[in-house]
Amino acid sequence: MKVNPKYLRSIEILARVKNFRIASQILCISQPALSKQIKNFEDAYTIEMFIRDSQGVTLSEAGKRVIDEITALNRHIQKTDEFITSISQNSLTPLSIAFGKSSNDFLPVLIREFQNFHGKILISLADICSQEQEEQLLSGALDIGFMRQPASQALNSIPVSKDEFVLAVSKNQYVDDNIDAYLQKYNLLMMSSHSKSQINLHTMDLLKNKTYKITNISADLQTMITLILSNTGVAILPKKSILGIYDAIQLIPFQENTQWDIHMVWHPNNSARSVALFVDHVKKELSKPAGRWTAILNLYVASQMIQHDAP
Repeated sequence: MKVNPKYLRSIEILARVKNFRIASQILCISQPALSKQIKNFEDAYTIEMFIRDSQGVTLSEAGKRVIDEITALNRHIQKTDEFITSISQNSLTPLSIAFGKSSNDFLPVLIREFQNFHGKILISLADICSQEQEEQLLSGALDIGFMRQPASQALNSIPVSKDEFVLAVSKNQYVDDNIDAYLQKYNLLMMSSHSKSQINLHTMDLLKNKTYKITNISADLQTMITLILSNTGVAILPKKSILGIYDAIQLIPFQENTQWDIHMVWHPNNSARSVALFVDHVKKELSKPAGRWTAILNLYVASQMIQHDAP
């Protein structure tokens, strides 16, 4: 078998940081050792994963096609290791939970309250787009997802919250709420074309019959926000991804309805007791008065504002 978990981990880290020196520091190995791992992988599969230049490295076209599978496999290997470790220690199995930026308002509090009752259950969190969450839930690499309603009928899901798309504009560029004017005047920042994110697909739907100029930049939402703050362009983003965090960004709503439901999703064949406990916990929270979720949102927004304003 050509797959070497150590090499896959190195590829994922290097693809993320795009720099051999930084990647080797994260992996606690020397740069020559990292270079040898990458070369061994490329030679074994007769594939070029990275394009090297004076600025660092970027994924090749072939690399872009396989990096998501490598990342998913790395997560599954980590989950398997945690599972076996927990079994050996006679404890409840760890929980692997994935989320999108639209879960920022309620998920941290939800997890904290769950761990107040079940502190021995280890929880690993990953920021993953909805499409990839669904793939990992179906494969068993993920326990719980917070995402859009899944397409697969094999998964169980319940709606837990909502979000909507808005146009994010630097307050230095903000004049009024005329979205068409911003699209005509400024670059529209979007996820890079190889990203699986649903943001691009819904952005294109919202752009029908509008005049605009697109700049594909990154699969990293934080990069887009940084560019907005530097007056480089504007972006169509989920409202909750920046709500209450960046007071220098103006959020402009669309006239049409852009709202969608956020679901908690799990596989009914996952018999882990930890999964059942977490699902029951969320269901109990949802059964509480409607004002409960509003209180959680207000708590999150307030905490982010305090962090933002702190010296």
